[in-house]
Amino acid sequence: FNYDDSTTADDPVFFNTCKDHDQFYKPRAHRVNAKTHVVHAPKDAKAIPTIRQTFHDYGTHFTLQVHVDSPNSFKTNEMKVIDDATLEVEGVDGKALLVPFDNDIISMYQSRDLDNNANNLLQMTSAYVAPFYSEETRSGVVIGSLEHIVWKTGVKFHAKTLRLKDGTFGVHKLDVIAGLNGLEETRDYIPHGWVSSREQSDRANHLASPAFFMGEFDDWRDGMELYANSQVKKNPEMPEGVDNVVGWNSWGVTQFGTTLENAVAASEAMKTLEDVGFEGSFIDFDAVNLSFEEQSKLVETTSENGQNAGVYAAPWSYFSDDLDATVMCGGETYTQRELVKKNLKGEPMKALDKRINVPSVTNYAYDPTHPGVLCMAIDYVEEALDAGMKLIKIDFINWGVMEGGSNSDGSHYEESVTTGMAAYNYGMEKIAEVIDNRMVISLSMAPTFPNHFAHARRIGCDQMYGGVEFTMNQLWGGWWQKEMLTLDPDLIVFNKNEIIDVPSVLKPFVNGFKMDGRSRVNKGVVHGGFYLAGDDMTNSTSVELTQKYLGNEEVNKIALLGEPFRAVSSPERIVVAPSVFELDSKKGGKYLAVFNYNPKSDIIRVDLAKTVVNGAKSYTDVWTGKKYDLVFVAEDAVEFQLRGASSLLMQFE
Repeated sequence: FNYDDSTTADDPVFFNTCKDHDQFYKPRAHRVNAKTHVVHAPKDAKAIPTIRQTFHDYGTHFTLQVHVDSPNSFKTNEMKVIDDATLEVEGVDGKALLVPFDNDIISMYQSRDLDNNANNLLQMTSAYVAPFYSEETRSGVVIGSLEHIVWKTGVKFHAKTLRLKDGTFGVHKLDVIAGLNGLEETRDYIPHGWVSSREQSDRANHLASPAFFMGEFDDWRDGMELYANSQVKKNPEMPEGVDNVVGWNSWGVTQFGTTLENAVAASEAMKTLEDVGFEGSFIDFDAVNLSFEEQSKLVETTSENGQNAGVYAAPWSYFSDDLDATVMCGGETYTQRELVKKNLKGEPMKALDKRINVPSVTNYAYDPTHPGVLCMAIDYVEEALDAGMKLIKIDFINWGVMEGGSNSDGSHYEESVTTGMAAYNYGMEKIAEVIDNRMVISLSMAPTFPNHFAHARRIGCDQMYGGVEFTMNQLWGGWWQKEMLTLDPDLIVFNKNEIIDVPSVLKPFVNGFKMDGRSRVNKGVVHGGFYLAGDDMTNSTSVELTQKYLGNEEVNKIALLGEPFRAVSSPERIVVAPSVFELDSKKGGKYLAVFNYNPKSDIIRVDLAKTVVNGAKSYTDVWTGKKYDLVFVAEDAVEFQLRGASSLLMQFE
């Protein structure tokens, strides 16, 4: 790690313990119960740190954590628990899954071939966790951080394609990092914040890295689920009385133009579906141009209909370019310039429009530790609770994790907070403490970690219409998050095909890739989480389409199992989605979902031996209730011919 024991920021003294290791250190190892400690002690009395690697054996996996002790106080903004290593894994057709830092800006999960010579030259980065696995056997290795309180973490590597043993694949230049940073990696304009040592009576000045999970598994998918289950901080159970989040959200069609009439119409429409799975629906306002007083009137309607009302918040975002505007909260007056994050020169940082060139987008990120920002956030939450709201969708909170604070030197208002991740935790935990599990907390645009203060998280960026493949990419790469919280696949909309109106010349192209109504529902079903409509229910055609496609009780029963499907295989190209997903339900029943994203008719081949329905001879089409015999084209292999942009949901005995 980069070690700085300087007394002033203007006189840094760096010491790279990896590069200078052999010159200064002599390692020794000892074991205590399930923990093995490798101590790298200085060879002489120089004022340099002692490094201790702690390996904790859990049987199924182990954790690695690095501890640093020094005679002097010190700070660092990067710690590599593994540096420039080589990893070889038994198996063929090696792949790596790249996990995005957050779900903003159409981020996608990537499947990278480790036998591709180009990937030998290119550095690849996966945020938080990286699995390396054989596509043929599914065996693989999973490496990822278990703590997300102070540090941004990730794994960097190159594919290893030369000088491999037969029957193996691998990576080299492998770095496992606390202090991941960069515009592409973490959406940061400035370096990762510094983390300082703390005085401890038995260890002088001490600093520890996050604990990292490491394990080898027969099925890398099981390894990813165990990784998610092993997180240090656990998520809350759903609030009392909430089994499933079903209903409607305003962002699908009416968006900023949503009126109280739209929401009341949605409440009435969803009530007609309560006998087929939509009992206790949530009717949620997203970002709307309505006063909170107007929004709170919805509670009367939803209460009468046995439903719940929901509200929207973006506590770490300022959607204007007027930094001299003032806001009052708690008897204090603040300018927006005081509240927003700044770089090291004291310049306010825009959160989005420097990354993608969208005219007139002037969004700034708030410092979540500033008392004015927290006051506004908490006042709003308390107002929502007092009004009887039962769900809060918290959006664009990934901006809160950006490095930089509200002070003129880019530091945070709260002096004890020195990193973007720590600031994000500071603010989100304050909000969760006020809510006290009285509302469902649903994260929208948010980092993958931390999420321990929430019940649910949007698995990907906006996808409410016909482009189902994008959301299925998110399920392929992110299904394992089900072990921590409920997955939100975004809304299910039938009477619209794109988020913004496109020129008429482009409509045939856009419409050519729209998937049919059943596939839009199946997208929601296979996520086993939020199951929300999004059409304008003041439109009779939209109501009819919603009742038609969300009115199939047998289909809805699978959605309400609350168990996401997982992909049978990886996608054939870097950022597309696989076609086949499976579920072996803990509540009984086995299922396959097959998607044809192609606008033309296509044949999807499935090797049943690699699925949970191996040995099956027949299936039931869940949508129609009809039973069909499987026709094998080879041993264990069947083929399904699907219409263009359609899908098939199957149940097996």
